[in-house]
Amino acid sequence: MAGISSLGVGSGIFSADLVDQLVNAERQPAELRLNRREGEAQAKISAFGALRSALEAMKSPLEALAEPEGLKALSATSSNESTAAVSVDSAVASRGSYSVNVTQLAQAQSLASGVFADSDSTTVGEGTMTFTVNGVSTDITVDSSNNTLQGLADSINDANAGLSAGVVDTGSGFRLVLSADDTGLQNAIQVSVTDADGNNADMAGLSQFAFDGAASNLAETVAAKDALLEVNGIAVSRPTNSIEGVVAGVTFDVAAIGSTNISVERDADAVAERVREFVDKYNELEKVIGKYAGFNSVSGSGGMLTGDSTIRNMERDIRAGLTTIPAGLETSSVRSLADLGIKTDPATGKLEFDDAIFKEKLEADPAAVTAIFAGQSGGEGISDKISQSIESYVGSDGLFSTRTEGLNKTLDQIRDQRDRLDIRMQSYRERLVSQFTAADSLISQLNSTGNYVSQQLAAIAPQPSSRNS
Repeated sequence: MAGISSLGVGSGIFSADLVDQLVNAERQPAELRLNRREGEAQAKISAFGALRSALEAMKSPLEALAEPEGLKALSATSSNESTAAVSVDSAVASRGSYSVNVTQLAQAQSLASGVFADSDSTTVGEGTMTFTVNGVSTDITVDSSNNTLQGLADSINDANAGLSAGVVDTGSGFRLVLSADDTGLQNAIQVSVTDADGNNADMAGLSQFAFDGAASNLAETVAAKDALLEVNGIAVSRPTNSIEGVVAGVTFDVAAIGSTNISVERDADAVAERVREFVDKYNELEKVIGKYAGFNSVSGSGGMLTGDSTIRNMERDIRAGLTTIPAGLETSSVRSLADLGIKTDPATGKLEFDDAIFKEKLEADPAAVTAIFAGQSGGEGISDKISQSIESYVGSDGLFSTRTEGLNKTLDQIRDQRDRLDIRMQSYRERLVSQFTAADSLISQLNSTGNYVSQQLAAIAPQPSSRNS
């Protein structure tokens, strides 16, 4: 009897579709369980990622407040900025007022040669020119390759000797012009020559470019000058018009002769803004915690991480930092964030910031306010304390990394279980096909046998006789 090549051919009962239905029915409970576990693990990884981002966002404002300079923002103003503008480095400067009287601006020296008929064909001599600027000397060799005005200018510019050179067309001839790169007497230009004609001081050959005290064969068109000013009546000179180092952390940028009054004051608004940034980042963290670990008492439902011990401990550690009283402030009138107008809303867990109170306390006792955030005498302020707590959770070996690694291992296990399920379902399918094929063959044989018996019975059954009429 011919074999059955497809399920159901012999019996019409067993089919590939029936096998698929049975296999799917067997697979579904295990697959749903794996899907649920995988979804939960991925959701928790995502939640820990969001919490990590919120915690790391707090680090920047905390780092700014962990340094005394972070609470020492200063602003500076000039009553006459056309005479002198002012900038301030809060890390170095202190409060103060300064009267500034500018009597002279710094200038860069310029020198000019005599007049030549052209710039690129008339020879100017050969030998060596030595340029000295601010104590640094640079030699330039002049020969047949560069012994014109333009050749000299190009060689000087290529030498990086602290000055630049150019050729000016006056309309009645050409002049070599030398200009110091920087202002001030210390950057005045000296030019000495070793002239091929043997005379280093006359007005022939390279000697006509000498300007070194022994010979002044160039014309000084702009004199080198230092900036001169008086700060609170004290005479000051600098080689540039950017006056640094007279008052620590304060720079005067003088632009014209005249007087101005400079005021350096604490910028309470800037300090308050730094504190507000910290408050805002903390509140963003609370929002993320509420999303993933909060509990809705009305609906009776919680987030993916509700009740998670890691999250509970993180909240506890950070809130402990918020209520810290730094060492040395136990008896101070300003000793905690609450005294600075930073309080926790018990309904939401978020911080509320009253910047008016903060600025009042900052003005009254800046040292205590600084100590609250940055600590004092080696003691730890709240910024460092909270930063350390954050690092214990988001650091490379922190608790969030440990939890995330565990969840990723769970996903690996789920993938392994899916592979084993696929193997088991394939084996189950093969077993069903084998059983159904055998049953289909048996039914086909029974059907064939039944048909044969029916045919034999029909053959031996008496036939009705015919009568001749």
